[in-house]
Amino acid sequence: MPRLLSVISQKGGVGKTTVALNLAYALACRGHRTLLVDVDPSGGIGLSLAGKPSAARGVFEWMRNGGEVEDYFIKTRQDTLALLPVGHPPRGPLTSWITQMNSPLPLQMIAEAASAFDLIVVDTPAGLSGPTWGALLASTHALIPVASQPMSLRTLPRAMEAIGEARALGSPVELAGVVLTMSRFQSATRAAVASELWSSLPGDVVLDAHVPLDETFTDASAAGVPVSLLRRRPPPAAAAFDHIAIEVEWNLGLSYDEEEDAPIYLVG
Repeated sequence: MPRLLSVISQKGGVGKTTVALNLAYALACRGHRTLLVDVDPSGGIGLSLAGKPSAARGVFEWMRNGGEVEDYFIKTRQDTLALLPVGHPPRGPLTSWITQMNSPLPLQMIAEAASAFDLIVVDTPAGLSGPTWGALLASTHALIPVASQPMSLRTLPRAMEAIGEARALGSPVELAGVVLTMSRFQSATRAAVASELWSSLPGDVVLDAHVPLDETFTDASAAGVPVSLLRRRPPPAAAAFDHIAIEVEWNLGLSYDEEEDAPIYLVG
């Protein structure tokens, strides 16, 4: 079974979808067969990507119509990455669908169907109920983005408590880390939030890598691509997710074939 990493946040607007999309792409580029799943009714992953994903059927249609969930997977130009968008939940009340997604069963079924993958990254809606709660119950790991804003920092304890509550109910979920987003150390307020985050949590909880406040991410979203694909030569901001991927890879226990992992000599 693949590891299942949910990207969660009590508060919206912290860059959760940006993290989920770009981290999934970075992990796939590092050789991990990755499935990116969107369970946010707003469809952030589909809206962040140009072309087929924004109009494609997904989790909602599979749950409504049945059939094989892998039929809804979308291949990408990166052969180690596939997508499962949320689809098109109704514009009216979502009570019934949200109730279904409050259970771990849908994602557990997706994980069983995705046995060929090493990892499933799940983008969840803001808040800790409904699809986010179901994702936590089904997950092996959770990643919490915290924007370098005071309000975002104040919501962190509740997200961490939710992980503990899910574990108390039998979920295997572990904290993969807390990642600082929208960081700009030239700003006294943002730097103070970062300092408080680093000082209030154990050193192995907060990732060393962080996501800067950079217009490049807005440009990538407007173009409908991961930031690494914004230009033929990836912009500097893309390196943030390469670094995050390395730390997450380690924290999740994702590994390579040790027999093939050997020094590569620069000069033959």
